[in-house]
Amino acid sequence: MSKCYDFDEYVDRKNSHAEKWNNMIAAGAPKNDHSILAMSIADMEFKCCNEILDALKKPISNGVIGYDCPCEKFFASFIDWQKEKNNWDIKKEWIVPVPGVVPGIANTIIKNTKEGDAIIINTPVYPPFFNVIELNKRIVVENKLVELEDKYVIDFENFEKKIIENNVKLSILCSPHNPVGRVWTKEELEEYGRICRKHNVLMVSDEIHGDLILKDYKHIPIASINEDFLNNTVTLTAPSKTFNIAGLSQSVAIIPNEELRNSFIEGLVGYGIFHMASFSAVGFVAAYTYGKQWFEECISYIEDNIDFAIDFIKREIPKVKVKRPQASFLLWLDLREFDVDHDELHQKLINEGKLLLNSGINYGENARLFFRMNIACNKEMLIDGLNRLKKVVDTL
Repeated sequence: MSKCYDFDEYVDRKNSHAEKWNNMIAAGAPKNDHSILAMSIADMEFKCCNEILDALKKPISNGVIGYDCPCEKFFASFIDWQKEKNNWDIKKEWIVPVPGVVPGIANTIIKNTKEGDAIIINTPVYPPFFNVIELNKRIVVENKLVELEDKYVIDFENFEKKIIENNVKLSILCSPHNPVGRVWTKEELEEYGRICRKHNVLMVSDEIHGDLILKDYKHIPIASINEDFLNNTVTLTAPSKTFNIAGLSQSVAIIPNEELRNSFIEGLVGYGIFHMASFSAVGFVAAYTYGKQWFEECISYIEDNIDFAIDFIKREIPKVKVKRPQASFLLWLDLREFDVDHDELHQKLINEGKLLLNSGINYGENARLFFRMNIACNKEMLIDGLNRLKKVVDTL
């Protein structure tokens, strides 16, 4: 198949509303300084595919931007995509539109646990997991991933022990895992689900990176494994990472269990969420209907970036350790070989290297001296970012 999209194209987002480029203070920078290269927040620097952009023009050309509801194409496009990508037969009635995966997690927590209940997560992990637990007055229980030479794995013995000791009511699975890039195997998911069912723990599965699977790996939605897991899981996903349309804030919850689903919908309505944004619905349908070739070319470009970055790091800055991710466009950089304070190193990267990465300290107790690097950018930006990293590392 001939290539139709140019991922080497530079898109200047510095004077837009882009969070990554215009709210650097939130990521630890002392000010919004456009000499700083932002390789932090997990959206891409690639131009969205034309088919989605063209579809988004239609509500404007129509002249009326009113209340929207999910049309048949909304459900059909997503069902067809899941069938093709994951061989998962999803029923229309299982799907609940929701304005974001994290709001969906929060809603599930609120509707299925009480204040003071314990919720288990596998760390290091996406920082908003901590926020939605703690700000809703639940207790975070960290099950620390075990680091092997080439990957991280779940410590299932400790996972079960912590569930029992803390009377855990709900678990949040990041699948594939952000930031360590693991694609969990069927055997791992079966053990995870078995333990949760044994102890009556509801499973929430964040599968927003589930399309971004790199070569030689296969994503398996945990709810698709068996009927038991199906009825004990709230799965949340979105086209936002896959097609670089995070700004549309359109996600879906997949909830086969009718009681759980009705409770989830009740929670949304209780917060006044009962309409869809016109542009969000249109972008969602266009992405899953017309975005396949863009996505396939994009993931190929990302794989090349990963190969390039890992080769550079091993050759030029070998004291920085990195495991090859199995999914997505994030590198989890390990700088523990350097005798330096984490916060000082973070500021050194920003002030001397003019490089903004996500600080690992926000990902859990076991993430000090780790940094998350987003490599979903053109080659020129990637090379620039790696050289800035090397500049700082060479002074340590």
